[in-house]
Amino acid sequence: MKLGEDLKSKLKDLISFFQHKKAIIAFSGGVDSSLLAFLSAKYAEETLLITARSLIYPESDLMDAEQFSRKYNIHHEFLDFDLLDNVAFANNPKNRCYLCKKALYKELISIKEENDFDVIVDGSNSDDLKEFRPGKKAIEELGIETPYVYYNITKQDIRKLSNYFNLKSALKPSMACYASRIPYDQEINKKKIEMIQKAEIFLRKTFGLTQLRVRMHKGNLARIELLKEEFYKILELEELSCIGERFRSLGFKYTTLDINGFRSGSLDE
Repeated sequence: MKLGEDLKSKLKDLISFFQHKKAIIAFSGGVDSSLLAFLSAKYAEETLLITARSLIYPESDLMDAEQFSRKYNIHHEFLDFDLLDNVAFANNPKNRCYLCKKALYKELISIKEENDFDVIVDGSNSDDLKEFRPGKKAIEELGIETPYVYYNITKQDIRKLSNYFNLKSALKPSMACYASRIPYDQEINKKKIEMIQKAEIFLRKTFGLTQLRVRMHKGNLARIELLKEEFYKILELEELSCIGERFRSLGFKYTTLDINGFRSGSLDE
């Protein structure tokens, strides 16, 4: 694969950003942070990947993060991070993501200062600026570096560069924490997170669905969002009955399919 001149210039900017720095990467294992991790390991003076480990993060993402770091031989550590004990976060206000980012990056700042690293790097990209992202405020307040934003690098650019370097993460669907499945001002707790987690794992493994969300509304109502082109995988009577039975066994009273399909951040609509 060849890169166009614009993407070559953006890659050059990223390389320059990492050179002569000791960098901590806030590493989720997703497409954005995986490219940062790869470039930092290749061009920075020293790289440390830190992955927050909590019930609100999919276990598959944690496994992907560990596998990536091993494949490329990059120093990687998990940071146990239990947000459900944080009352303000568990109350699920509209600035929930701000509270999460603020708490997480304060922990990373302590690690940075204790180990003489130069920068903490976040994978926010220029497309994120167009969306409701309250976590941006915490990033700005704490001086966290966002090179994708600095160089106007989009999600599509990141996927192209990841493909250029043959990173497996290039095709990985965008993910979000399980807390984002619960509407604002409805309590986030362990039981709800576990119900959502088990429901999504069931749908992925049973029907081979690639991109989906199970949103949990009042009254234990599950609203399934998936790609419209994958509707056919679950719309036969047998499949619907299977889903209904499984969701009831998990504690959901009602199960619905959102005919508008998957939308990232649909609870912000």
